[in-house]
Amino acid sequence: MKLQSILLLIALICISSISAEIETEIETETEKECTTDGSCFEDPSCPSRPHIIRCAAKYLDTNQNNKLDREELETAIAALPLLARGVLKIIGSVDKIMAKCDADGDGAIGIDTDMPATEETCLATCFKRKAFKAAFFPECDL
Repeated sequence: MKLQSILLLIALICISSISAEIETEIETETEKECTTDGSCFEDPSCPSRPHIIRCAAKYLDTNQNNKLDREELETAIAALPLLARGVLKIIGSVDKIMAKCDADGDGAIGIDTDMPATEETCLATCFKRKAFKAAFFPECDL
């Protein structure tokens, strides 16, 4: 049991230290590809921001008010397994997420208001979108 804890700690340290390097290496943004018949393919290696927003609205907005309240985000993070919570720290704490995604500072991330206003700061890289999706809604295909 102690060895597992040590290995987990080492893994988290390694993940944290290389996250900045990985993030800077991921420069190419892949957009959602749609065919003429209207069917779309979401690139799993770089999920689009609109895809992540739709999935977050479906899976994390538990009171269906079209906002991700701080409490909803905290509850979702607390429900994650320990290792997933460690990986999520790459994205940031709830305070950091709110600072980057809550444009109007009202304590909730508005799907229709704050998300369009924070394109440059909130889930702006493939790496962060992929980590967020993997942590909270890996099977989402909206």
